[in-house]
Amino acid sequence: MGLSLIITSLMARYLGAQDFGLLNYSLAYIIIFTTVSNLGIDCIIVNEIIKKREDTGKIIGTTIYLRLFSSLISFFLIYLIVSYLNPNDTILLIITLLQSISLLFIIFDTIEYWFQSNLQSKYIVIAKSTAFIIVTIWRLALIIFEKPIQYFAIATVIEAIVISLFIVVFYIRFNGPRLQFSYQTAKRLLFQGYYHFIAGLLIMVYTQIDKIMLGQMTGGATVGIYSAALTISSLWMFIPNALIESARPIIMNSKDQNEKSYIKKNKQLYCSIMWIGIVASVVITLLAKPIILLIYGNQFIESINVLIILIWSRIFSLIGTTKAIWLTVENLGKYQVYFVGIGALLNIVLNCLFIPKYGAVGAAIATLFAEIVSTLIACLFFNKTRPLFKLIIESLCFKDIKN
Repeated sequence: MGLSLIITSLMARYLGAQDFGLLNYSLAYIIIFTTVSNLGIDCIIVNEIIKKREDTGKIIGTTIYLRLFSSLISFFLIYLIVSYLNPNDTILLIITLLQSISLLFIIFDTIEYWFQSNLQSKYIVIAKSTAFIIVTIWRLALIIFEKPIQYFAIATVIEAIVISLFIVVFYIRFNGPRLQFSYQTAKRLLFQGYYHFIAGLLIMVYTQIDKIMLGQMTGGATVGIYSAALTISSLWMFIPNALIESARPIIMNSKDQNEKSYIKKNKQLYCSIMWIGIVASVVITLLAKPIILLIYGNQFIESINVLIILIWSRIFSLIGTTKAIWLTVENLGKYQVYFVGIGALLNIVLNCLFIPKYGAVGAAIATLFAEIVSTLIACLFFNKTRPLFKLIIESLCFKDIKN
């Protein structure tokens, strides 16, 4: 995390608010279409592998083929959208297309779920850590040799290639099942992943739409201010996210074994990620000003208030990620669509109201409200998801989480 902070600081200072914002504005499209290319299958694949071990090769192989097709379509859609919205910005089009090449390589991330289902996530950590080191060296070299923004866009592709290469090598080394395509498996995965696809797309829209709307309504510099704060607010989240990914197969397995144990494991996970989030939010809120000035300098001083708001939205983002496990196991995936649909609509409306008046701070406020509504309050809107609201609140209060 420390090294990432240093690289972020050097990049932001070197590129400046305008180019740093332009790079992140472009990346917002890539993140949204990464979700499109996933087709919602990433939310169910671990559960599928656990239930049908003998079909692991078909499940993974079929998913890779489906994601390759959707990634190619996404690449062309990104080109059309960016060209239409920014017809005279050649630099933006170039860096967006460069970063979108990564979509063709991240399809191999599918193999990651085989490692998760076998409780061997450490190999994924090795792959991502190696990619991070290589990309860090690349970015440092660019700063030293004073290269333009286009070269920084290539870092996204390098990271995707390295991670994919390591994952494939590990898969072969540990004799992973032979990959194959199955039409019947494809139909089943697409059908089961439908609600997760819509939900995931809506999630990405309302988490990334801030940058896109800021870029269209106020310009690249404001996106830079917002992105600087967003980077810091999300930097620590690899810890709770790793905890969620490690707990996912354990919780899914416990459902069929012991209902009481299943509930307890859910509560333990919620309790852990919420209190980790609360502690991190308090610390970063208190230190927001020195953090921003130290990392980015005076040109990003407007990021301070944005960071103070965004850091609290991260807690609800983690709740939303964890909530997907419960909804998957309980076969209530369609409600995830309702939740994030409400959140996405609210975020867009609030962005339209707040961004013209408050700029980056307005976008941060919109994000916080959208996260609170979509991940927590929306659970109360439906009878079948009210027990989840109760479970989350009880977890926050440490009720029934001890062994």
